[in-house]
Amino acid sequence: MLLGSGRTAESMIVVRRLVFTLLGAVAVVALAIAAYAGWIAASVHTGVAEVEGTRSGLALQASVRILRDDRDVPHIKAQNVHDLFFAQGYVTASDRLFQIDLTRRFVLGELSELLGGATIAVDQSKRTFDARGVVDAQFARLGADEKTLLQAYADGVNAAATREPLPPEYHALFASFAPWRAQDALVVGFATVLDLADGWNDVINRDAVLRAGGPHALEAFYPLTDPKWDAPTLGGTHIAVAPLPALAGTHAPVAVQWNGETRRETIGSNEWVAGAARTTTGRALLANDPHLDRAIPGIWHLIDLQAPGFHAAGATLAGTPGVILGHNEHLAWGSTNGTVAAPRVYNETFTGERTYKTEHGTQTATERVETFHVRFGADVTRSYLQTRHGFVIDRSGPVRRAVQWSAAEQPDSPVQAFLGLDRAVSIESAERALATYPGPTQNFVLADTTGRAAYTLAGAIPDDPAWGLHVYRGETTPATALHEIPFDRLPHRAPGRDVVAANSNNLQYGAGYPLRLSPSYAPPYRGAEITARLAAIAKYSPADFVAIQSETLSVAEREFARFIVAALEKTGASRDVDVKPSYDALVAFDGHMEPDSRGATVVQRVRFAAARDFGAMHFTTEIARAYFATAPAFTNLLRALRERPRGWFPHDDPDAFLTAEVRQTIKQFGVAETATPFGDAYAVVPKHPLSAFGFTFWNGPRVPGRGGSFAPAVQASINGQSFRAVWDVGNWDGGGIDIPLGESGEPGSPHYTELSDRYVHHILTPLPFSDAAVVRAARRTELLTP
Repeated sequence: MLLGSGRTAESMIVVRRLVFTLLGAVAVVALAIAAYAGWIAASVHTGVAEVEGTRSGLALQASVRILRDDRDVPHIKAQNVHDLFFAQGYVTASDRLFQIDLTRRFVLGELSELLGGATIAVDQSKRTFDARGVVDAQFARLGADEKTLLQAYADGVNAAATREPLPPEYHALFASFAPWRAQDALVVGFATVLDLADGWNDVINRDAVLRAGGPHALEAFYPLTDPKWDAPTLGGTHIAVAPLPALAGTHAPVAVQWNGETRRETIGSNEWVAGAARTTTGRALLANDPHLDRAIPGIWHLIDLQAPGFHAAGATLAGTPGVILGHNEHLAWGSTNGTVAAPRVYNETFTGERTYKTEHGTQTATERVETFHVRFGADVTRSYLQTRHGFVIDRSGPVRRAVQWSAAEQPDSPVQAFLGLDRAVSIESAERALATYPGPTQNFVLADTTGRAAYTLAGAIPDDPAWGLHVYRGETTPATALHEIPFDRLPHRAPGRDVVAANSNNLQYGAGYPLRLSPSYAPPYRGAEITARLAAIAKYSPADFVAIQSETLSVAEREFARFIVAALEKTGASRDVDVKPSYDALVAFDGHMEPDSRGATVVQRVRFAAARDFGAMHFTTEIARAYFATAPAFTNLLRALRERPRGWFPHDDPDAFLTAEVRQTIKQFGVAETATPFGDAYAVVPKHPLSAFGFTFWNGPRVPGRGGSFAPAVQASINGQSFRAVWDVGNWDGGGIDIPLGESGEPGSPHYTELSDRYVHHILTPLPFSDAAVVRAARRTELLTP
């Protein structure tokens, strides 16, 4: 007993020591977490750039004055263009250093050097295409003046990075900023190329759909437009769109179950322009709202740049010099994505690790070995192949795919075109600049101080009969250069004072234009509503243009809702207890995607499900996913409901199909949640790039759902109006431009999210341009000196 008691006592002592040790360890961890949290909190407050006072000893030829208005927009006035671009680099780095650094790393496939192994797969994917090599080639092809300006911009970025406090993200990651190269502005610009250009995976998916769909697949599954709502930018007679063909075969009930809504939303933009003969101001008017990913900080950085021979203002992509979209003293311009064909894809038959077949026998692919530096881990190497047709995107297997892309084949930078726009004195000189623009292909609207307006498509489009719909058989297709369509053959509207033109990524041309250009344009629904609004007004005021930008009417979803209501009534489901709340919401729905609308939520949720399952009735699961990702699935669904051809719905009963989709949606979300207000169901929270790593406290404010995907006031879950601008051309202190969140990308800045409330309420904010207006608006002054 005594021996047992002794052992028990010893055991208790061991347990107590273990407990104390564990408590000590927990305390140490807790203290470390608290210290880290305090470290980050302190860095948020200290990591805000000083934007007042004098900064001396800089690589300038003369002093530069920077006035910031109440939104903190920098108005830079320099005595020469070199110093102007140095100062733009300085203020961009002061406001958005971490953002431009992360964008640079993303494009180059270097995120893992900062974030560790969690991003190695992203890096490896990005280096499939040799972006660094292409950007270096772009830089080499620039003229001496452009190289000098890019170097001045880089010098300004690096000066701010060393003189201003590092943003808190660097403290949170225990990291530092790597010096900015002159070429890095081109790298950041290339992010839009990767985002907006037609993707090679999209070409592969379309090829699979067309091969599986049979002889009528192209006409059935990839129409260029919805003929009921077609609104071509050039006007005139609409192209002929054949009715949907009857499809053979039987269709099993929908059986594909995909998690969540599997959203497939349209990325796009709106623009429209009117000559002075059509306005109340006697000046041309121009509106533009590009739709890009919702994130914080936002993609755009507002800027006003002035030096002898150069004065432009508007929005620039953070990290790129000059003004990308905006105006100068003579001209305003806006753009939307052209949604045209870009890459050509080949199936290459490999007979070995690096050998592949050609019509003349086998050939050896060129190998490129990339090394990935992984923070907290060992380096990783990976090899990439290039055939005679282009870079290979598959790693193994007998059949791999090679991509031929003009961005790699003809590595020209868009910097010359945009600097040309910044300096243009007329529509004609702007068009000469755009004739050199390499892409991604854009629809440009233009308006100058003579009161004229114009439209043109610009960018490199291969004159390729596949039009991004088919994959070529590599072993029987000779290697040939991509021949681009000349600029003067692209859709164009000549300048005029009575011109009115609008584009929302929809089909630009009407009957008689000889080229297809695109595998599939964005649905025409936003363009149809904008065109209808413009047609209803005799003469436009700036307020009319602002009102159109804030329009939440979705004509397509209004039509779709009526089909659902009719189907529920015909099948008797409208009387079911579970269905009735959704039915009542749809009956009350007038097509406006407003925050308090319950019908908007129902129609959008049913639309996602029905468009997704629509393809699953015709294809295998894998191909159905490809169809949903790359085809105008909702456009075809709406046409099929309208035209009711044979073979498109199970048992040729679209009403039963829609009823089943409503029931499936209710089963997924619940009776009440299916018909919850749209503002709650589709609220948006702009996410910080590091939110995936737990830094969610730097996310933006919650914004109620409004607009959806097909109304002019686009606000989808992934993308939305990344800025809104209306320019009263010549009255530059009028009109204005707004961004969704704030001018600063620094979480500790008062200008991080301050603009969100105004943006939600569609309040147009003037951007001061004249010297007098800039001085009146100035709140802080910074002087950069040699």
